[in-house]
Amino acid sequence: MRKLYHTGIFMILCIVAVSCKKDDKVEIVTLSKAGEEFYFGEKVKVWAGTQGSDNTKLSYKWEATGGTFDGWRTQNLFENLWIAPAAVGDYTVTATADLNGKTTSRSTNLKVTRYFFDEFQSKFAFDGNGWSIADATANQILDNDPLKSIMELTAITASKTAILRRDLNLADLKIPFSIRTKLGWKTFFRAGQPVIISLFFKQPSTHTDYPFLREIRWEYYPTVDPATTDSYQIRYETFVPAANKSVFSTNTAVLPNPLPLINPVKGKSPIFKSLAGVEKSIAFAIDANNVFTTYVDGVQWFSSNGIKDWLAYCKTTYPGFEAPLASRFQIAYPGKANANETGTVGFINSVFISNDGTILK
Repeated sequence: MRKLYHTGIFMILCIVAVSCKKDDKVEIVTLSKAGEEFYFGEKVKVWAGTQGSDNTKLSYKWEATGGTFDGWRTQNLFENLWIAPAAVGDYTVTATADLNGKTTSRSTNLKVTRYFFDEFQSKFAFDGNGWSIADATANQILDNDPLKSIMELTAITASKTAILRRDLNLADLKIPFSIRTKLGWKTFFRAGQPVIISLFFKQPSTHTDYPFLREIRWEYYPTVDPATTDSYQIRYETFVPAANKSVFSTNTAVLPNPLPLINPVKGKSPIFKSLAGVEKSIAFAIDANNVFTTYVDGVQWFSSNGIKDWLAYCKTTYPGFEAPLASRFQIAYPGKANANETGTVGFINSVFISNDGTILK
C-alpha cells in the first residue's frame, strides 16, 4: 500500500512538473535605448528587459524598419547595437524573445534628426564616438542639462594649437550643409591669438590636376580690442594635388583663384569680443545654390557668392569636376607661447551639423 502511495505521489509531481513547464511564460516588459534622438550612422545601444521562468534559455531576434544592426552583436542576445540610417525619420526597432517556442515582442521608436550633433552629455565622447584631440588635454563636464555639459580643452604644447576634431565618415556630407557650434574660453587665453573653426574636404580620387575646395577656415580673436586690432579672418583654401599648390581666398582674388567670402577677409568687428566663460554661437552654411552665409550669436553676419562663383567656374572649366565632400570638422585653440606659459583653456558646449543647409540658431 505504501509503495502504491509513493508511486501515486511521484506521478502527481511529474504531472505538476510537466504542467509547470507548459505554463512557462516569457514577456518583454521594457525595450530601452541609449538616448532620445540620434544622428546619421550613430551606433545606439538597445536592450530588452524580459520576465520569464527561465531567462537563461531565451533567444532573441532583432528587426528594424530602417538602419542595420552591428553584425557581431546580433547573436540572439538581449542587447544589440542599432546603426542609424543616413536619413532623417522615425524608425522602429523590435525585439522578439523566444522561450521553448513561446514568443513575445516589444517595439520602440528611434528618431533620427540630423546629420550629426553632440551636446557632450555622453561619457563616451572619446570612446568610439568619433572625437579625438591633439596637443591638448580634455576634461568633460557632464550634466543632464545640455546647456551645462561641456568639453574643456587645455593647450599643452608650445607653438602647436590644441585641437578637437571629428571625422565626418558616417555618411557623405555634401552641399547643402550647415554647421553651428557653441564655444568659448575660460581662466586663460593666449593674448592676440584666435580660435579657429575649420571644415576640411576630401581630395577627389580623380583629376589630381584640378583644384578642389580643401578647407573653410574661420578665425576669431576673442580677447583683442576690435577698435584697434583685427578680430576676425574668414577664408577658404583651394588645392591642386598634382602641383602641390595651395591658394587661400584674398581680397583682390580673381578667377581661377578663390574669390573672397567677405572683403576684407581680415578685419575688425566688436561681435567677436568675449570674456572668460562667455559662450558664443558660431555658424555657417552653404545652401543648395552654393551661397555661403554666416551667423554670430544667432544673427546673420554676411552672405557671399565667393564659393558659388568659384564652383561655377570650376564646373564649366574642368570636365568631370567633383562636388565638394566634407571630411572633418575641427576646433583649434592657441598653443602655449612657450613651455612655461599657462595653457589656453577652451570649452565647447555643442556641435550641430545638418545636411540641408538650414541653420540651428
